Amino acid sequence: MLQGYVKNESQEGRILEMLRERGNKGAFVWEFMMPRPTGLGIAQYNARIFGLRKKGYDIVNKEPG
Repeated sequence: MLQGYVKNESQEGRILEMLRERGNKGAFVWEFMMPRPTGLGIAQYNARIFGLRKKGYDIVNKEPG
């Protein structure tokens, strides 16, 4: 085993984790794109969300308010 090796979660997994933690509050686009540690650092977040929807996750876009 490699010392110092940290398994990276998939980008889809990181998005799901954030959305689950936030619940109905949701997340802002900049939080997906902003570099870590403040954001998730996922430039192609739309593709990841599309993939999650294809897997059956019900992810809804809505205006903040």
